Amino acid sequence: MTIIKIKDMLETLLQYEDSEITHTICSVNNTFSLSYSKERQAFQMKNIETGNIENYTDIEDISLTLYNIINANKKKSLNNK
Repeated sequence: MTIIKIKDMLETLLQYEDSEITHTICSVNNTFSLSYSKERQAFQMKNIETGNIENYTDIEDISLTLYNIINANKKKSLNNK
């Protein structure tokens, strides 16, 4: 997934801030849920295994974090072939 598509996905979460939308992202070692909290005015990324929640108010920061998680999966898959 490109950084542009990730930003589009995040913009959609912002547009529907009154709705509860959750994306699930599987990384090499963890699974995360991603949502937008209107109350906190922040994107929330929760590590499903540990329960840790990180809040991101800057769309650039969360975009880069998600890009790195997704690309870590691709690198791992290519190395296993």
